[in-house]
Amino acid sequence: MENILLVTFIVITIAVVGVLVWLLQEHKKLKQEFLALSGNVERNNRDIAGLCSAAVSVDTQMIDNSEQLKGIVEKVTDFEQHEQQATQPYHNAIQRVRDGASAEELMQECGLSREEAVLLIRLHGS
Repeated sequence: MENILLVTFIVITIAVVGVLVWLLQEHKKLKQEFLALSGNVERNNRDIAGLCSAAVSVDTQMIDNSEQLKGIVEKVTDFEQHEQQATQPYHNAIQRVRDGASAEELMQECGLSREEAVLLIRLHGS
């Protein structure tokens, strides 16, 4: 009876040792996989940090470009308004010449000099 008990105890001990060896091997595999995944996570974190930094840089450049574009739009608008204002007095005078106005009328109504009025009549008169 003692032999059966001793054999049973030995078998159980061998089984427990076998399970422990198997668990240690699995633990080693899991530890290696964990280290590999940790490395991947660390590389991904560095990549994300780099992308965030690049996004901030692009954002700053876009703001600068937007401000420059606003300045250019303002200059173009000012230029167009100035050009329009510069041609507007003569436009009215030319219309008056086409309607048959005399040099004296142009001088009084449009504030032109006699030479300007005569020149406009010669260029745009019928």
